[in-house]
Amino acid sequence: MDAKEYLTPEHIIERPEYPFSHGQMRHYLSKRHRNGLAKAVRKIGKRLYLRKDLFEQWIESQADKGGKS
Repeated sequence: MDAKEYLTPEHIIERPEYPFSHGQMRHYLSKRHRNGLAKAVRKIGKRLYLRKDLFEQWIESQADKGGKS
């Protein structure tokens, strides 16, 4: 079985390979059902986690859309 890596929004903000601010992450997550990010998000209790591989696919898909969320 493939091991999946999950990141919290805080981990993404802290990692230098992702250029997202706290405000940007909050916006993308609040609009996740409209912008396509929902498939990468896992909600466990009240916490949100992002599956790294799907999150990175979502980032790349935004280039095709001109960066619109």
